[in-house]
Amino acid sequence: MEGLEVLLHPEGRDEVREGSVLSEKSLPFQKSEQLYELARTYLPAGASSNVRVHMHEPFPIIFKKGAGPRVCDVDGNSYIDYLMAYGALILGHRHPKIVSEIERQLQEGTMFGTTTELEVEVAKLVSSTVPCAEMVTFANTGTEATMEAVRIARAVTGKDKLLKFEGHYHGHHDYVLFSVDSPSPVSGLETSPHKLPYFPGIPEEISKTVIIAPWNNPTALERILKKHHDDLAAVITEPVMGSQGVIPPEPEYLKQLRELTIKYDAPLIFDEVLTGFRIAKGGAQELYGVKPDIACFAKALGGGAPIAAVAGRKDLMTMIGPGRIGFGGTYNANALSLAASKATLKTLFENDGEAFRQMTELGLKLKAGLTEALRGGGYHAVVNAVGPMVSIYFTKLRKVSTYRQALQSDQEKYKRFRDEMLKHGVYMHPDGLERLSLSAVHTEREVEETIVAVEESLRALRTQSRS
Repeated sequence: MEGLEVLLHPEGRDEVREGSVLSEKSLPFQKSEQLYELARTYLPAGASSNVRVHMHEPFPIIFKKGAGPRVCDVDGNSYIDYLMAYGALILGHRHPKIVSEIERQLQEGTMFGTTTELEVEVAKLVSSTVPCAEMVTFANTGTEATMEAVRIARAVTGKDKLLKFEGHYHGHHDYVLFSVDSPSPVSGLETSPHKLPYFPGIPEEISKTVIIAPWNNPTALERILKKHHDDLAAVITEPVMGSQGVIPPEPEYLKQLRELTIKYDAPLIFDEVLTGFRIAKGGAQELYGVKPDIACFAKALGGGAPIAAVAGRKDLMTMIGPGRIGFGGTYNANALSLAASKATLKTLFENDGEAFRQMTELGLKLKAGLTEALRGGGYHAVVNAVGPMVSIYFTKLRKVSTYRQALQSDQEKYKRFRDEMLKHGVYMHPDGLERLSLSAVHTEREVEETIVAVEESLRALRTQSRS
């Protein structure tokens, strides 16, 4: 473990650590606020992605630099980072092997518009590790990957309808932007959820091609599959729900899902954008022993560089090509992103994937520490974790295993807790239905400091409530 730590930890983490920790008496966000106001002049909502400003009140903190598991904002405050670019930074900020590979590739060229040796090399790395990956093709984002996976399934089956699950997020294209959020009372019954568009601007005709089902409920799923299988092109799922906090599948659920999709002749797509190269060497497929027909990857695949992949059965993937299923993009398999991906995967795979075991152990340690601290502080809460993905639900429920249960958690209580943690040098997304993301460069040191910050934050919140 010690050798792995030396291997993974980039130099410069102390440089970020030396930034000031927030103080209740200080006003440390002046530059963040000024930059945000300027951003709103030139960028809609002040950001190029809504999630960067969603729930950030009254303005988002703007980061300047990071190293390892720590980040520093434009006002000089440093934090243990549990955002980690929404999980993309699986090796932390500025990992030296990623930086070195990108610098090397810069000397040879940034892009070529042709297949490259590096592209083949990274495809072999993915194929050798992911159970379903008989063939691989690259894109730039998770959105593009799931969009292509759906197109492949529709083209091969000759059918149009897609079944997705309530609360799951599969990117930003129209076909999957239904029932990502399903607020009561318009959401319908839990076993028969209503189909709700996530944003305006999605044509009504698109909604007719989408079917919504509850997750972690095989009985309801079979009923819906039986009704719609004649028109069903595919079933798409997050193998671990990561878009509403972290909700693991019930025991045997993914195997039941696989059996049902085979029974009703519907290709199964795993959206492993969050779980891939994170919860196990071969992702959720390896951890749960379930092999889909197609899988999508992004985030950890690039270690911070924009890259995604679609992988799957050879008979499906060979249907992609001129005169068959279209797949294109000028920046697909960009050389700089491939260089970062190669460095990321090779580092993660060293020592027979010891990095994954370390991240899982830290995730369990963080879960146990959070649970004990919250209970000791008199709070009702559920802490879920799968590998290095962790979430906190302030709820009186004993378990959170469905989307509707996640919605019952107290988001205002989480927000107050998160704001207090910020003052103690820990950065978490302000939306309680996001995740805490550990990386391969977080250590027991960061986890122990986090638990101390939790205890201090809870004491401060109790003091505030009495005053």
